[in-house]
Amino acid sequence: MINLPVVTLMANLSLKQQISNNFSNYKWFLHLLFWLSISGISIFQMFNTGMFKLTGTPADFIPYLSFIFKLITALLACYGFQFMVMPVYRRSKSLFWVLIFLLLIFIFLLQVVLIKLLYLGLSNQPTAVSASFISIISANLPRYMLVFFFFVSLYYFVDIHDQQKEIQKLARFKTQKIALESSFLKSQVNPHFLFNTLNNIYALSLKKSDQTQIVIERLESLLKYMLYECKADLVPLDNEFTFTNSYIALEKLRHKEEECKVTVQITGDTTNKKIAPLLLINFLENAFKHGTKSSFGKSWINMDVNISPRFIHFRLQNSKPFRPSGQAITEYKGGIGLKNVQRRLEILYPDRHRLNINNLKDRFEIDLLINF
Repeated sequence: MINLPVVTLMANLSLKQQISNNFSNYKWFLHLLFWLSISGISIFQMFNTGMFKLTGTPADFIPYLSFIFKLITALLACYGFQFMVMPVYRRSKSLFWVLIFLLLIFIFLLQVVLIKLLYLGLSNQPTAVSASFISIISANLPRYMLVFFFFVSLYYFVDIHDQQKEIQKLARFKTQKIALESSFLKSQVNPHFLFNTLNNIYALSLKKSDQTQIVIERLESLLKYMLYECKADLVPLDNEFTFTNSYIALEKLRHKEEECKVTVQITGDTTNKKIAPLLLINFLENAFKHGTKSSFGKSWINMDVNISPRFIHFRLQNSKPFRPSGQAITEYKGGIGLKNVQRRLEILYPDRHRLNINNLKDRFEIDLLINF
């Protein structure tokens, strides 16, 4: 069984919340300005028609009291709509329109009855034509409906304005969230490359190899690019290719030519072309991580990039390790790196990219098309 006091309390809290929302900030001033304007226009018109006059008879108070009754009933109709009828709109549109009709009819009949009683109580001529129900209805219905529709127009204007502010706020939050997410994903370049390179430097230093200094210089340039030059949303395409080529060169130092052959072909004009930084490196990391594992047969990696005025077409293929039986390993997982770059593409190039990942029997393929 429903506890009525609890239901009443919840309804009161809901009404208080509605009142608070509708009169917060600048809104109370708009309501006050609206009713002062309506009252001022009405009083001005009544003065011009000579309705406000004092001759010492009770009937002189009819215009004053009639104006007060009209104002009170207009307030009831308008705020009854705002606080009682509007909350029903989301639940049932048909009920919403029925309630508006009933509210307007009921409040207007109340106004008519109050004015009629006023005439009966204060007028010396209760049977006068001006005091009949028909004359009261015809004299007051247009003004009653006009005030109500002006109020509804103001309500929807303020409501639409507030909705636009909320939409703009949500858009800002979404933009900030996307920027933070993109920044986080950009920083998720797989650290295994750094560890492997440091191990390689350590091994070369023990051998006192002449390549030690070269590896350190290339690693320094890579880290500088990753830490300082990738803060912008877009970087020159030439810079990104310089980074990927340096990365490939470092990886080649770890893998002998007879163990893994790497082919890079870049065609097209890169002038004034830009791309999101560190977007292609995940694919290369994945290729070297999985495509250069010890296997029966020589490993290989092919990178082919075609740049046109409207798009960049990036294709990357790498061999897959073989089992001793000669069968290719079919369980090939791209790991978190590929998931990160897929998410970055969705954020940075929505509806402007096409990514196909093919896990074939003897090779793994990446086919990426990005529209500038």
